[in-house]
Amino acid sequence: MKLPARITICEVGTRDGFQIEPDFIPTEQKIEVVNLLSDAGIPEIEVTSFVHPKVVPQLRDAEEVMARITRRPGTRYAALVPNDKGAVRAVDAGVDVIHTVLSASESHNLANVNMTIAESIERMRAVMQVAERARTPVACGVSTSFGCPFEGDVPLPQLESVVRRLVDMGARAIGLADTTGMANPRQVGRAFEHLMPKFPGIEWTLHTHDTRAMAIPNILAGMECGVTHIDASIGGLGGCPFAPGASGNVCSEDLVHCLDAMGVETGIDLDRLIAVSRRVQEIVGRTLPGQIVKAGKSTRRYPVPDTVAARITTARA
Repeated sequence: MKLPARITICEVGTRDGFQIEPDFIPTEQKIEVVNLLSDAGIPEIEVTSFVHPKVVPQLRDAEEVMARITRRPGTRYAALVPNDKGAVRAVDAGVDVIHTVLSASESHNLANVNMTIAESIERMRAVMQVAERARTPVACGVSTSFGCPFEGDVPLPQLESVVRRLVDMGARAIGLADTTGMANPRQVGRAFEHLMPKFPGIEWTLHTHDTRAMAIPNILAGMECGVTHIDASIGGLGGCPFAPGASGNVCSEDLVHCLDAMGVETGIDLDRLIAVSRRVQEIVGRTLPGQIVKAGKSTRRYPVPDTVAARITTARA
């Protein structure tokens, strides 16, 4: 496998994960988790979303969270915004990066934000104008890039059309999202092989969901194409409330463990990340999908049973 030497992981659990939890996560605990993730060396954290509290009540404390986190040098703190009003709030809160999103399929875009793709493009244009005035970078995500729960396959020309409109608008960082875990590695590779030569100079991100246990294989396929920015969620938290069947994102600690095992650098302390995942499980009150928390790292070793040890000693004698 021809993989990049280093991958940049953006942690999205405190936004993508916490936003759909049934119970409100107390502000203090959100701040705690962000700080723990920073201490683990996460290079970018999507902390929250500046959306109307009636739409996403779980993130109604966005300003307070951003104001009270401890910012670690080397970590960028991002937030998702739905429109220019949210962008103004994010800028005022001092975010390092603004994230915004639309869908590659009309039906999902309407279900998600009650707008057509064309209307979302204009809304994103207003976001980019706010960000440009504040000199804050913007990353544009494209949901349902590999399949829509309502329409099925999203043809590559359709995906390319959406990406082209974003690039023409000035986007320089674009993420392709497998919103409902419908993608497969060959499809992911085909999409990036098709798009990358057409849009040189773009910083590409891959956002995967592990709905059908395909997230890490899909990430490896993207990495083989040269993708070096990956979204992940602590413990595998998350899912899209407007996409039936969309379970959590790829698990951060499982992904870091996989990359570490293959010699791909992330700059993240895996032991600390596993400890964060355990703390998040305590906060949400249930076991999360991540596997490394359960099984331990592959380098873990167990004591040899006495009966086996005795036989080994005899065999070596």
